[in-house]
Amino acid sequence: MRSRGWVLAIVFIVFLYLSFSSLNSVAKSRSPQPRNDLIVRRENPFKRLNTTLLTSVLAHVQVGYVANRTPDFDTPPLLVLYSCHQGGGQCGSLEQRLEGITSAYLFGMLWDGAAVGIDMSAPVKFDWFFEASPRYMVMNPGQIQFYKERADPSTVRTQHAMLQHDLATKDYVNEYRSQNVRVLQCGNWDAWTAMQENPFMKRLRDKYRLEQLQPSEGFWVAHQLLFSKPNDWLSGHLTPYLDLMGGHMHRDPLDVLAQPPENDNDSILARWIRIGVRVTEDNVDYACIATRVASVCSKAQVMGKECHVFLSASSQDIIEQLRSAIIQHKRKNRPVIVHAVAESYEFTPSSAFGDNQDDATLDPSDEPRLKLKYARPIMDWVLLSRMDYLVGLHGDEFLKTAAWAAQVETDLYYHPDPSTATQEDASSQCKIVPMTTW
Repeated sequence: MRSRGWVLAIVFIVFLYLSFSSLNSVAKSRSPQPRNDLIVRRENPFKRLNTTLLTSVLAHVQVGYVANRTPDFDTPPLLVLYSCHQGGGQCGSLEQRLEGITSAYLFGMLWDGAAVGIDMSAPVKFDWFFEASPRYMVMNPGQIQFYKERADPSTVRTQHAMLQHDLATKDYVNEYRSQNVRVLQCGNWDAWTAMQENPFMKRLRDKYRLEQLQPSEGFWVAHQLLFSKPNDWLSGHLTPYLDLMGGHMHRDPLDVLAQPPENDNDSILARWIRIGVRVTEDNVDYACIATRVASVCSKAQVMGKECHVFLSASSQDIIEQLRSAIIQHKRKNRPVIVHAVAESYEFTPSSAFGDNQDDATLDPSDEPRLKLKYARPIMDWVLLSRMDYLVGLHGDEFLKTAAWAAQVETDLYYHPDPSTATQEDASSQCKIVPMTTW
């Protein structure tokens, strides 16, 4: 009798085990199965940012460069002004201005006690679109005006150009002190890297670790401090593209270090790959560019990311042709979402900044019109500078500076050689290579 009871107990236990196993199998079969071809990866695989070095330099600058906090009752030994006004066509396009601002700013940093300001009124004012971060990293327009009005005219030097050879060799501190120069105004600055060779600037170069930076990395530092943060007006116009910007209008890289956004599984940066495409000529092989975009999308989608493409172009027609080519070349069952700044914004070329046909000081009532006229190139540049990957045309300085600000892999399209290209081998002439001018 006792053995029969043990047998019944064992049978009952086996029955329960089989029942639970069966239910578990059914539940698994009904639940969505993970795709074997997906390898979820949070961070941007195309980032080329030297995070340790650049955040260290940025921290040194934010803590050590304090001359722009000079109180009104005091006067800095030198005020360096990146100066662009009506008739000052030497400032050039938007991208040339951003590079010039970088050089002027680093020049001021490498002069002990010098303050720096962006004094631009043509064709628009710089502070109509950007604000410094932190605010004290550059003189504000009120401070600039105050010091200019108080300065003895004999102490103000207006320089046509700050040339590479001079930036690399001159002892500016002794020269300007001996000539009693207190305000330097210039809108045409050669590349800041010339100052890496100047023996008279070595002490402060070492202080801020600028000696170790590549050209693009010095630009990145100035960008973070001076033109990475949209002001309220520009933020309002960029709000519809906030997700494309990574889910935030501005984030200090030093804050990001403490809490990396890609560690949040729900963040845009964890879920999306954002590819920026910039084309300003209509005689390009759109299929060639679209094929490269599709290839990058495919790599990102295998990592479990959605693919979003932002288009920047000189006309709506180019945007539509790019959009069509990208949609046609997308990989099967892998959607690509294409974005662009709204068509209602005027297609003002970045080169128009150098035309000087407008002057923001002429009539204050013109401010709303001028802001909107020049909004698209600035919005395009800001959006490109937030992308995870960039594709564009060889020789496009606008794209190059956006890539420098983004510090991400960038591919450049080369026009086919007309001496060798034929109708039959047009597809084989598709030449896109990585950008090397970092």
